[in-house]
Amino acid sequence: MQSRRAFTLIELLIVIAIIALLITLSIPGLKAVRAAGKQTGCLSDMRQIGIAAVAYSVDFRDALPDPNWGPKATVPGWLYGPGVNTQNCQPDDRKTGLLWNYVGDAKLYRCPSHVEPFSGTALMTSYIMNGAVRGYGRQAQAARIDRFHSGDVLLWDGNEQPEFGPPYNDGSSFPSEIVPGHHGTSVTCMRADASSQTVTHAEFFALRNSSERNAFWCSPSTGNGH
Repeated sequence: MQSRRAFTLIELLIVIAIIALLITLSIPGLKAVRAAGKQTGCLSDMRQIGIAAVAYSVDFRDALPDPNWGPKATVPGWLYGPGVNTQNCQPDDRKTGLLWNYVGDAKLYRCPSHVEPFSGTALMTSYIMNGAVRGYGRQAQAARIDRFHSGDVLLWDGNEQPEFGPPYNDGSSFPSEIVPGHHGTSVTCMRADASSQTVTHAEFFALRNSSERNAFWCSPSTGNGH
């Protein structure tokens, strides 16, 4: 009878090395797929919030919900209502916001790539409304949706920076308060037509640093949108 040839130790080590190499090569691809999936989820969330904002405007004669400009709401805002102090808020405080009845799902307020620890309004949401809706504090009330161009950005995945105070201190911000971060070098945002989009690092900073009216600096109360 012929004996069967067994694997030698060297052959086994080569096989193990090849398997380890294949696993190593596949990890970046798997990470990229997961990151792309999270970004898609973020875009989907913001689109749902955008649809809710449009539905709200239909119910209220084209008026957008107040963006919660300020750490303590004096009027009901998109994210939270009067009496909620963002320095001591809870996740369920988003249920006092004007869009809760239109959104109705806490998961839609959270970007899949935004992970704990959370503080301030980040306890309620990952997303921040563009302060342009209130003219960056100069308007007494929120603008009508028809004052904006369809491509104007009204909401973003707020990787908010402490340039003007603590990050996530209210429900809205200046474009200059955010940077790319939750999705690598890109920013996800929602437009006035309720569509969501991804803006690259270069595109975002070109718009953020511009002194002219653009999709991010889009206050309808001024000529240059600032």
